[in-house]
Amino acid sequence: MSKSYDEVAQFIRDEVAQMTASPPGIITGETALVGAGRVIDSADLVMLLLSVEDYASQNLGVPFDWTSDSAMSEARSVLRTVGSLARHLTDLQHA
Repeated sequence: MSKSYDEVAQFIRDEVAQMTASPPGIITGETALVGAGRVIDSADLVMLLLSVEDYASQNLGVPFDWTSDSAMSEARSVLRTVGSLARHLTDLQHA
């Protein structure tokens, strides 16, 4: 059930691209999800996190708690970018 970083990142990029009506390839690992330059608003972020929570449970076999203080902190959040979120989910598989 383990997925690679690339597979997880692709899922997140696809979700964000769909939400923003962006062409494939525009959303990268550096795309900001929170803070300055973010590509989605708060409502879309919640929708993304619900999708990621389901993905983590169904495809990675791990729980994803996106409600913690550290997840929501703009400075140290795993939600800063598509890549940081994908790395966090990948790491959860090995915790």
